[in-house]
Amino acid sequence: MSSKRYNYHQILILLLITLLFISSFSSAQTVEENNGPGISYDYPDNHMLFIKGDEESPFLDRNWSVLTGFPQGSISFSRTSSTLNPNILNVQSSPVEEPFRFEGNISVILFASLEGGSSNSCEASDFLPSPVGSETQFEVSLLMGGVSVISNQYTESISMSEGYTSPHEFSVQGGQINVSLNKGDTIDLSINVRHECVESGALLWGNYDVTSGIIFEGQILDINIEALVDANRMVRVEMTPISPWGLDDFSHQIFEIVGPTEWSSMYHGKWDNEDLRQYHFENPQGIRVGEDNRTTYTWSTDKPLKPGNYMVDMCIDLSDQDPVNDCNIIIILRFTVPDDPQSLVNGTWAAIIIPIGIFGWIFISLKEAMLPLPAYGVIILLAFASLGPAVQLPDIDSEPFRDNGAVPPFMLISHNPDTNSMTLSDIMEDSDIVVIGMFQHGSPNALLQYDDFSKSSRNSELDISYVQIATGEGLEASYLDSYSEKLNNSWPLLIDEYDSRMGLSLPNKASDAVLVVDSAGFITEWKPGSMSSSEIEEASIKASFGSGNNPIQIISLVFSTAFLPLIVLAMPRERQFKFPEDPLIPGAGSLLILYSSIVGFTYWALPVALFSSLGLGFFWIWIELFLACLLTYHGISILKLGKIIEIEFLANLAYNKLPDSYRSWKSKESFSEDAYLGLWLAWLLWLRVPDMISQGIGGIARSGLFGPLMAILFLILFIFCAGVSIIILRNLALILGPISRIFGEMSIGLRPRAWGIASTTFGLWILFSIIFGPLS
Repeated sequence: MSSKRYNYHQILILLLITLLFISSFSSAQTVEENNGPGISYDYPDNHMLFIKGDEESPFLDRNWSVLTGFPQGSISFSRTSSTLNPNILNVQSSPVEEPFRFEGNISVILFASLEGGSSNSCEASDFLPSPVGSETQFEVSLLMGGVSVISNQYTESISMSEGYTSPHEFSVQGGQINVSLNKGDTIDLSINVRHECVESGALLWGNYDVTSGIIFEGQILDINIEALVDANRMVRVEMTPISPWGLDDFSHQIFEIVGPTEWSSMYHGKWDNEDLRQYHFENPQGIRVGEDNRTTYTWSTDKPLKPGNYMVDMCIDLSDQDPVNDCNIIIILRFTVPDDPQSLVNGTWAAIIIPIGIFGWIFISLKEAMLPLPAYGVIILLAFASLGPAVQLPDIDSEPFRDNGAVPPFMLISHNPDTNSMTLSDIMEDSDIVVIGMFQHGSPNALLQYDDFSKSSRNSELDISYVQIATGEGLEASYLDSYSEKLNNSWPLLIDEYDSRMGLSLPNKASDAVLVVDSAGFITEWKPGSMSSSEIEEASIKASFGSGNNPIQIISLVFSTAFLPLIVLAMPRERQFKFPEDPLIPGAGSLLILYSSIVGFTYWALPVALFSSLGLGFFWIWIELFLACLLTYHGISILKLGKIIEIEFLANLAYNKLPDSYRSWKSKESFSEDAYLGLWLAWLLWLRVPDMISQGIGGIARSGLFGPLMAILFLILFIFCAGVSIIILRNLALILGPISRIFGEMSIGLRPRAWGIASTTFGLWILFSIIFGPLS
């Protein structure tokens, strides 16, 4: 007995271990199935074709009826009619719109009842002598694309006793079927009846509970779904439903974008944190023609998603499924929103290179001659002050667009056959502002942009031109025909180059976006997806007045890290303040600083303002390339020679214009030093806000009748504010009093040369960022 109990315990333990192993194996499989991007489908087991219509014109249909009560269709039969003409119904489906292959079981289900209501007359007649009996039986034949899949098969025989409120169910099993249908083929159902009861009967259909028709046990539908993540982390979901009988089979869809979360938690409806529910979609936002001329529904997010793992949790209702049951098809699409691409070289490296370069220069200079320690302290201070502008330098990467840049020149084919091609100059010819809407073929944002542009054009009083550019690899003009009809030549519809070269040269990187371009060709603002009419109006007003660039910004940057090196460079060169021998006007010292610094700043700002005002914004990347080379040259020149020839010439020219009393008080060296400060301020301003002068002046100069006069006024204000900034920096450099003067005097020759190292680094950095970026 104890031995049997021991064996029983062993068997029980073995069963428990087996169950645990199976459970862990199943869990491991589940995790493995959801360990990365992919897609899972849950289709219904059965699909239906219902008999619909009336007795005179029946047909096969895919819609499960929601009506109750008396069946919508019926056909009567009797003992006599079934003998003389047993065929009671021949019904056909609509031609299939998609070729498809079906593998699975097929059955036919029929509902019939006594025509006069519930009665035992048929069952009672079984007890009476009769040569034929009292049962009802149907003979079914089914053709699919002309191929017989059910041939003269009989249902069960039933002695009917119920009326239409509780009809009898008859069925035929067709068995395993393997058949292919081509486009235009039909499914044909033929029904004969053998009815032996003295009371007439009726074949019923077209009711919620009376679902006479064909049952397909297998898959006849297919759904292609894809989540496309663009360069701005905007997600577009595309769904292509495929059914032999068209899109009406898919009555409704609803889905949510959920994340970011772990792969293992991506199951239908399985999330506890509501914050993960990012978007909820139902009706399609857009429709496009996809592969094989199939209809593709599209949805798009209106803002970028954070990097991480996401899922599309989709439910689809089908017309042939029980209306009580929703979510007939469940689709889980797992995808990743990647991190922004890594730069080739991060801008932080510039902040490392500059101090190392200055320290290396100090080390080399020690071999030649030893200078006072305070002088080296000033140079070290300058090295750390240079970190302020250095950390703001752009990364060196392959990005085709430089921040705060202009739209590159382009010539694109118009979808309108009456217009061969258009350039941005053509579009801007009669307007001050251009609003560009760019969209991928089939994106719902095309329609959103259309609505926003239409509202803007109706309500805005500004001189705005609108244009939409379709982009995307492999784009063909025929894809845009339906949208072009809606657009109706409201504005030009252009087609990007085959490889999306034009779109990739813009900050949106050939993704859906709206860009507002000022009259000088610079991008004032841009937004992924679309931009509301009010946002377009605000951006357009901003573009008309220099895109928000104003002279006061220069003074505000004095109190940021942008101009930190200038405080060190502005240290006085004289140990003691020298009073003028002759009486001068009040504030003469500040006025002299203003005058001399304006010389250096104007040397840089005037050509830049002229280039942008003359409409060279379309070629601005080449102008910036030249500016980067010029900055590199200035850095090398000041490092090797301690001076820049053209600045020396302009400073001497301006200095000689001063009255003798002013020249006797302010030395030529001090005057030139202020001119250099104005130049370095211009360069640091360009590094921090590259478009301040070009867009702030050019956008105004090319706007309206009085634009040129306004631009001249604004240029004067920019120059004046630059001079005021140098005055402020000079005073900030004196904040330590005599110490500043002592340190400044000891480092007169060192500071400019050390700054030459930083300037050269800045110039080369911008040069390489342009070469490896927009010009690559």
